[in-house]
Amino acid sequence: MTNHMTLNDPVRIAVVGTGSIGTRHMNVLSEVAGVTPIAVPRRPERADEWMSQGFLAAKNLEGAMDMGASMCIVATNTADHLEDGRKALDLGLDVLMEKPMTPNAQEAQLLNSHAMANGRSLHVGCVMRFGEGLERFRNALPEIGQLHWVRIEAQSYLPDWRPQRSYLETYSSRPVEGGVLLDLIHEVDYAGWIFGWPAAVQGRLKNTGRLGIFAEEIVELDWETAADCMVSVCLDYLSKPPHRFMRACGEDGTVELDGYAGTVWIKKDGLPVREIKSDQTRNDTFSAQARAFVRTADGGEDSRLASAKEGIKALAVCDAARRASNNRREEAVEYP
Repeated sequence: MTNHMTLNDPVRIAVVGTGSIGTRHMNVLSEVAGVTPIAVPRRPERADEWMSQGFLAAKNLEGAMDMGASMCIVATNTADHLEDGRKALDLGLDVLMEKPMTPNAQEAQLLNSHAMANGRSLHVGCVMRFGEGLERFRNALPEIGQLHWVRIEAQSYLPDWRPQRSYLETYSSRPVEGGVLLDLIHEVDYAGWIFGWPAAVQGRLKNTGRLGIFAEEIVELDWETAADCMVSVCLDYLSKPPHRFMRACGEDGTVELDGYAGTVWIKKDGLPVREIKSDQTRNDTFSAQARAFVRTADGGEDSRLASAKEGIKALAVCDAARRASNNRREEAVEYP
């Protein structure tokens, strides 16, 4: 077993919350050169479990700082992000907040203001931006000319997400912090990032009752970009097998992306002219994101690393979609 408890690494990153995503961050960070992660479980007694596996661990964030932490990844439940983020910022740590930044844009703006007041950096973990497939999709868009429409789909079966735990016990099932709109906010984020953030949005959120949860299981979003391109996003918790797909149609052809395989197709006159495959793993995207985050400590910038302002924009779109669904009409997006 690799010994993760080295003492001379230049960067130590506290990982607050060690559930499924926090554990992935710990494992990925342990393989990034020049970085040592420090586990900070929500239940302090679990720190000993991490130490028994050869990792550094602390019972609280102050303890992680005593061990040399200078940066922090917050991977707790969404409802706790504001409080956990504030604490890390108050302690002088730069923060990468797992998506979504908070449950709504208002809380996200409060958190960003707190970061600015403390002079610390705040970013959001929108890891799909680091996918090779998404990058190649973006790079291929000029080949198809002016865009007419974009269709984005992200669908999966919630009970299969965390086999070791009932989905009814997870934040995903709770309306305030879960639901498919916030859980799969990746699609809202990269749609805004690539095609431009909307001024207004139409939305429909539906709970079918089939999963026995109170949060929405299906979402449809639609908006127009400033360049007169129609964007539609479909998200759901009900589909098998998992499916992530994006198609952009332009005046000179289409570009398609299989989000899970990372494969991109460029088509002209309905026929494939080029196929680009990727062997990138999910951990590879987390590793690329981690390296970009570490570089921010020295002033490095990477447009793929979502800023706090972009995290707020994505939540503002989600907030507008909820209003649109409730009011059954298009709603303006209220960016703070």
